[in-house]
Amino acid sequence: MIGKMHMSNGKKIFACCDKNLLNKSLVFNDATIELSPMFYGNAKITKKNFLEKINDCDSANVFGKKACDVLISKKIISKDSLLLIDKVPHIQIYNI
Repeated sequence: MIGKMHMSNGKKIFACCDKNLLNKSLVFNDATIELSPMFYGNAKITKKNFLEKINDCDSANVFGKKACDVLISKKIISKDSLLLIDKVPHIQIYNI
């Protein structure tokens, strides 16, 4: 997995995607989603580090089967909450 923490208006936004998705373009309706290193980073992260960042952020943007499977296995999300974008699992998480 690849991940990067961002700060925006005092809020932590964590972006993560499976490594094999980096630099890919996904199509959703009329929109194209670019999984770029500028947003998702290029640093590999461990499962432990991924979970720490998920627990420490205000919101998260996650793409990929591997990353979403970790969230499902830890009961952070349910499989029913996933959105498939170009056949790739995606979830946005908001910690309120």
